[in-house]
Amino acid sequence: MTEFNTKPIEEKLSKLGRELQSFFENIIPDDELDVLNPRADFVQSADGFEIYIDLPGLTKQDVKVELTDNILTVKGQRDVLESADHVSWLRRERHYGRFSRSFPMPVNVNKGDIKATFSNGVLAVIVKAEEAENGATSIDID
Repeated sequence: MTEFNTKPIEEKLSKLGRELQSFFENIIPDDELDVLNPRADFVQSADGFEIYIDLPGLTKQDVKVELTDNILTVKGQRDVLESADHVSWLRRERHYGRFSRSFPMPVNVNKGDIKATFSNGVLAVIVKAEEAENGATSIDID
């Protein structure tokens, strides 16, 4: 049996996604883009899956990780930094606000075998692939 190589398809879909995002960023005014949409890597490992999400400027207390019906969801919020010293903004490029990213697990996972750590602005969630219990649970971040 021959294996099907999905790498070329994945690369084309990633390129298409970047082009669509760039297109919409260019047609929507900047003030409507003030949304925090953190970047994530979703990797399959020997034991299950690893998810890495860039969350600069946040702490683990700003982030919540949940597993509900085999969908891992990461939520949080970065508040706008305001100061009486700022008379007017000359440029504002950083994004603020609430965010939520959901990752459907391709296989059942055991909610007891999910570990989350937060270091240097990166949330790492390690998921071991096993048989799961359905329902909702919250995952503590170390």
